[in-house]
Amino acid sequence: MQFTTKSLLILLSFLLAISLAANVYSFTLDDSMDRGDIDTTKKTEAQYENELVEKEDAIASLQEELEAKEAVAPAEAEETNQPAPETGTESDELVNTAQRFIEYAFESDPESYATRKKLALNYMTESLYETLYPADGMDGEQQKIAVEIKEVTVFADGQSGNEAIVHYTYSEEILASGYAEEKEMYAKLVFTAEGNLLKVSDIQPLENEYGGI
Repeated sequence: MQFTTKSLLILLSFLLAISLAANVYSFTLDDSMDRGDIDTTKKTEAQYENELVEKEDAIASLQEELEAKEAVAPAEAEETNQPAPETGTESDELVNTAQRFIEYAFESDPESYATRKKLALNYMTESLYETLYPADGMDGEQQKIAVEIKEVTVFADGQSGNEAIVHYTYSEEILASGYAEEKEMYAKLVFTAEGNLLKVSDIQPLENEYGGI
């Protein structure tokens, strides 16, 4: 088979057209893929940007919450660390001193007299102690009668802070006969501070139905 010049031209033109079409298709495909990659990249970047904004907002919110808690914490700590009012502590000490004083000053029991006398100085001044506890011990009358304090009620004077009214009931027994009766008394106590201790410095009788103390 012989090829003429016209046939060769037609064949070459056909091959060129196929080659051109292939190149155009390849370029279009590559361009399409490039566009797809760009679109995907843009979508990914937009997603990352949204997530970053959300995280930044969350961090900002946590920071504000932390600052708010830090602002409240010192105030709460200050309230917690505030010492209890001294008035309550002093009042408790006054009541305790008054109760112990009445017990040591007016209980009369030959068996426990020596022990009470040793402890009494913790609740009264030395001058009052010497008045209520004679150096030679219990006298004859005290040895005949046993006095037991039953109940002591203390009414603190909130204005002066160093005085209180006490009401106490006690049982009085005549040891020789065993006869006993219950009585009640009122007294006014005056307190003073000696070092770290609150002590009774004076006792004043108050009139009542039993004639005072």
